[in-house]
Amino acid sequence: MKSHRPAGTSHERHSPSTELGALDPALRQALMRVNPDYFAWSIEAQERYRVSMPEHDAFRLRQELLKALFGVHAKTDEDLSKISDQFGDEEHLVFNRALLPAAGVGEDSFFLNEYLDESKTLLDFEVLYEYDYDDHCFQEQARKAQTPEYVVKPYRGALYYAWARLFIDGAFHYASLCMAAGYVYSRLDESGQEKVSILIPHRYVNAKDHGKREGKGTIFSQRLDADGKEPQAEELQGRFWDYLSQRFDALRTEFDGQARTAVYMEDQSRPHDPHMNFIFSDKTALQAVRFRHFMRDCRPLVADRAELDAVINREHQALDVYLESTCRDIFTNFDPKVAPFRKRRTVIIADGALNELL
Repeated sequence: MKSHRPAGTSHERHSPSTELGALDPALRQALMRVNPDYFAWSIEAQERYRVSMPEHDAFRLRQELLKALFGVHAKTDEDLSKISDQFGDEEHLVFNRALLPAAGVGEDSFFLNEYLDESKTLLDFEVLYEYDYDDHCFQEQARKAQTPEYVVKPYRGALYYAWARLFIDGAFHYASLCMAAGYVYSRLDESGQEKVSILIPHRYVNAKDHGKREGKGTIFSQRLDADGKEPQAEELQGRFWDYLSQRFDALRTEFDGQARTAVYMEDQSRPHDPHMNFIFSDKTALQAVRFRHFMRDCRPLVADRAELDAVINREHQALDVYLESTCRDIFTNFDPKVAPFRKRRTVIIADGALNELL
């Protein structure tokens, strides 16, 4: 598919003074130790190196940066992981802020903290749309391969809390990128879970196999405890999830049809955790935003948050009505002795998997 290209060309470049001036002195020294030729290269060559840095160089860069910033030395990747595990938000912020110019691209040192196929880098995608559409096709093909009867869904924008890092007006930020439909869905999921807990009080407790070792991971298993009303609580949960899935699909269609080409920004910052949510109305907004000029392209599209809040309020009211009426129906007509078949799944958390969340 051909995407809309915003004003400007793919050959726009930021000045060397801006690029080099963004470097923390500790990072500059680390880069010179790891690759002395880096600063002799063109801006384009530096950018290509950053997005496809050899693993050995990436390790040495982090190793040198840790030593310069905190005076600690890591000999192996395992050492790096152990040191990172001991960091709090403040230390992570100092390290990530210093490292970002050696990982990100463009004017804002934009870094997408998501999986990319080994054959691709962020520079293979000019606008957000190209990345998101490519990822959507990959995910849908994977689902189809796993379940042949699966019906591939049309593309209507698929970004759902993708993680990123960037500088906004020179200040380091963590970021989440999400479609408006996905954002409303997440808000409904949160409020709906709270409502279900009020209608049928319950909690989750560890199951017998929780915490047991399985291969190179640990089993995560919990069961619902509702003081004897477990069947009703599970039935309400199931109907809530079905309703949420239907509304998610309807919202994607709604936002896609409106094609507002809007971006909603939501500051979620806390001490030592500067965080901005970027919420995109539909795929036309993704077509208008380039990775290398992220903030420059987002700013003209920033829309009144009241537009989005109106949809959220509408959906919240409808959800409350649905859950209350559904709960009454369950206690009136549901037979808890007739248990629906649900395929049991075992969730295994691989050793060290949660380290990537930091």
